[in-house]
Amino acid sequence: MKKIFIYFLPVILFSAMVCQVQAQSGLLRYAQRKAAESNYFEAANGYAKAYSKQATYTAAKGAAESFTFLRDYQKSHDWWEKAVKFPDATNNDWLAYIEAANQADQREAVFLALDSMNGSALALNLDSLKSWYGSKPNSAVVGVDGLNTNSAEFGFTKDSNGTVYFSSDRGGELDRNKKGLRIDKSYKYYNKKSDWTGRDFLSIYKMDDSGEMEKLSIPVPDVFHSTEPYVLQESPVLFYTVSREIRKSGSYEVHSEIYYSSINEGGQLSDFKGLSINAPLEYSLKTPFVDEEEKRLYFSSDMPGGFGGFDLYYMDYSDDFVFEAPVNLGSEINTARNESNPYLKEEKLFFASDGHVGLGGLDLFEAKVLDKGFSGVKNLGLPYNSPQDDFGFFITSDNKTILSSDRPESKGWDDIFELETRYKDFQALILGCDGEQLTGDLEVSLMEGTDRINVEVKQDGRGKLEASIAPEEDFEMVIKKDGYFSIHDKSLSTKGLKEASLEKTYQMVRVPYNTTAYVDLVFYNLDESTIRDDAKPSLDKVAELLKSYSFLNIAVRSHTDARASEAYNEALSERRADAVRDYLGQFGIARSRIEAEWFGEKEPANDCSDGVPCPEDQHQINRRTELLLLAFPEEGKAYQLPPEMQDLDLCDVSNIQLPADLPTIYFGFDQASLSVNDMMALERVALMLREMLYHRLEITGHTDSRGSDAYNEKLSEKRALVVKKYLEDKGISPSRLNYEYFGKKKPINDCGEQPCTPNMHKENRRTELSLPKLKKDWTKKEE
Repeated sequence: MKKIFIYFLPVILFSAMVCQVQAQSGLLRYAQRKAAESNYFEAANGYAKAYSKQATYTAAKGAAESFTFLRDYQKSHDWWEKAVKFPDATNNDWLAYIEAANQADQREAVFLALDSMNGSALALNLDSLKSWYGSKPNSAVVGVDGLNTNSAEFGFTKDSNGTVYFSSDRGGELDRNKKGLRIDKSYKYYNKKSDWTGRDFLSIYKMDDSGEMEKLSIPVPDVFHSTEPYVLQESPVLFYTVSREIRKSGSYEVHSEIYYSSINEGGQLSDFKGLSINAPLEYSLKTPFVDEEEKRLYFSSDMPGGFGGFDLYYMDYSDDFVFEAPVNLGSEINTARNESNPYLKEEKLFFASDGHVGLGGLDLFEAKVLDKGFSGVKNLGLPYNSPQDDFGFFITSDNKTILSSDRPESKGWDDIFELETRYKDFQALILGCDGEQLTGDLEVSLMEGTDRINVEVKQDGRGKLEASIAPEEDFEMVIKKDGYFSIHDKSLSTKGLKEASLEKTYQMVRVPYNTTAYVDLVFYNLDESTIRDDAKPSLDKVAELLKSYSFLNIAVRSHTDARASEAYNEALSERRADAVRDYLGQFGIARSRIEAEWFGEKEPANDCSDGVPCPEDQHQINRRTELLLLAFPEEGKAYQLPPEMQDLDLCDVSNIQLPADLPTIYFGFDQASLSVNDMMALERVALMLREMLYHRLEITGHTDSRGSDAYNEKLSEKRALVVKKYLEDKGISPSRLNYEYFGKKKPINDCGEQPCTPNMHKENRRTELSLPKLKKDWTKKEE
């Protein structure tokens, strides 16, 4: 018995396999027949059942193609994913799979497939998807209020009175979950007997400016679909697409036709006339658009002689609507697949296509209108297009852009959307220090978000910048111009911005090249270049400033007294300059930042020149090195505004300058003469005033409390004047030196209540120096 079973087992298995193969073959033949009849709903089910019997490439591809025709995006993707795993899969199958994955919003699958192709010619057909998805759209789409339901609404048009016309299959009680042929975007229409879609017939509705809705009665007899209205602006005429019930024996298809009717005063269609080229049993005409200025009707048709699928055509017409022969728009527009929904505006043709490279099924495109033909077909990208079908482009008289789509945001099968500009207008005005608009080209970078996406900025050459910037985003702007501090604004943001625009005004400041920011003096012993102890604090401060601020360099100018020969003194002054460079070098200051000059005895600070007898202390004043810290020393270099100076008004150059520590000059009892140390201190003040021309000096003379008021007032005046005269002798203009004297009225120490010590009296015998408007010291942080 066991042997008999073993003997018959192969026969049983073979018979089962034969039966299974025969069953699958029967299902495949059934599915192929239904596909040939364009009954893709039954075809898809047949292929799916055949695949369940035996997984074959033919069954998987047949199901994928059928669900593609049904525009069931998820199932189309699932079946193409099965089909491309078979070794029989072709390049076109892979393209179909990528397109289906995109339509099903499976972006990761799209990008993985494209990356695996590694730049092959196949991938190039769809690689623009990465570009589209990688760029942020400058607007968004929102459903038009009052029009959309859970049914299909599409094909928006509006007349000059504000009445809106559109297509819809609303109002039915049929099963909305039944996945049948998408009548509204299919390329064939059926009579009522074969309408197995589970959808109501399409009708044309109108809505007035008050929102009142009404279904139009179509005067054409035996119509079961009326759709795709286009209303004229200059005359009360409506063009539309219909499918009529045509009775004829045998198997046949009924195709769509284009008719037009007058609109009477009551807003109803009063008559009808069909195009002479209507041939409902041979081919379809649909999606009419009328260019009233050129008297030209555009439409879509699959009539013989085209490039494949549906092509776009036009027909010229006369004043009384006598139409000439149709003209194909040509290969620049039409493809081997389907083009529809023509619309012209401002020398551009807009249309829908699934033949040009796009994001989904039907995409919206534009092309330039030429004298003869068209050029530059361009996908409108996001957000006009989505992974699903996008069509029905229209621009209202108030420049609102309308489109139809079955994208995921749709309430129903299709919705009518309005393009809502989400971007904000950004305007910036660039002014100079005097409030004038800055002319000439600017180097501008406007970056969006953490990814620092570059935003296009337009400029008019007169200091005005304009851009469209995304909502709820942070931005960074950099503006540069030769010879000016760059502007770097990280505070730009549209987050929470309710206004439609963001406006900014910037001030651009010229770089004050070689501006003296700080001065000091160091002195030397006779015939020496060694840095003295009293000079080290000055050099230490200079070194610290140079270390802290890269935009500072130093000019070192060394001098000698007049004794010895000129050659000797020049060499001695060079050694003194080198001594300063070497001292600063101990702090890591590069020699390239130190500009050293030596003058020997050529520029004495006083009259102790050759042959003039002077006491030793007067010669001391000439043995010196001037230290000048220069801000922004490299002429023409594009300096960034130092962070320490961000809050300063750099249109006032004096804000850059750091005043030297101003001395107080003390006098002996009943005296108004200057000591050598006083003169050395005033040399620093004179150097500061010569280099910092914006500074004005306040000089105030004082006495101690001894002596009469009248005597002390005159004495304090002498003490102020002796300082003023010393500075004038150094070349400082008297107009920059303001002096006052107060006698004993403003003592440092009050010697009336208790006796003062000699030193306390000395502190009262003084001349004080101050700058009237002492600028902020940008080297010192706020506490």
